[in-house]
Amino acid sequence: MVRHKSFGLVHQTPEDAVIDLEAMDHDFWLFTDLASGRDSVVYRDARNGRHRMASPGPLGQEREIDGLLGVSTVPVPTSNVNEAVSRLHLTGLPFVFFNDTATGRGCVLPHRYDGHYGLITPSR
Repeated sequence: MVRHKSFGLVHQTPEDAVIDLEAMDHDFWLFTDLASGRDSVVYRDARNGRHRMASPGPLGQEREIDGLLGVSTVPVPTSNVNEAVSRLHLTGLPFVFFNDTATGRGCVLPHRYDGHYGLITPSR
């Protein structure tokens, strides 16, 4: 791992998270969902370009939030950082969102522009 960033997550709605994602031109946006209190991530689906949200916790049927974004029903993996690195390599995805076994918090492990990867974690 080349870089580790830790910061306080914004408590916001998924809609506001999408606005921040687009304003910052990031591939994903890590935030705390205002309604559920869960660490969550919004991102653009590579297959269709639409926004999606992933969040650990009980899964329901696929649903849309005000037509703005879909909500993933794929379980968010609970793993340590080394397992997340393995998952990143195996899947070839641009990032992996996971629930860290050490902290119990949602973290993102992305590929970086330089070919390495980083780790983004909540600070509290």
